[in-house]
Amino acid sequence: GLFDDAETLIGTTLRGMEIQPTDNLEDFCRAHQPKMAILCIPKEAAKHVVERLIDCGINAFWNFSHYDIAYDHPDAVVENVHLGDSLMTLSYHIHD
Repeated sequence: GLFDDAETLIGTTLRGMEIQPTDNLEDFCRAHQPKMAILCIPKEAAKHVVERLIDCGINAFWNFSHYDIAYDHPDAVVENVHLGDSLMTLSYHIHD
């Protein structure tokens, strides 16, 4: 599922999937029982969203948000992605 708070995005489709309001998150999780979540959200919103997802039974995260999930949830499985670091590494290899 895809979720967003931006009214301009809700209801649009991306690769055949409709973007839903975040208010639908718990209903979606009950219906589909996802095992992991991908977080591409601002750090300020991440803690609240992670709490909601943990309450829905999700315990694995691909995290682009810069929020330290493991600090508050040490049992969570987390892969943190820092695009700035990745871009710097890529740039280094291009100019190598």
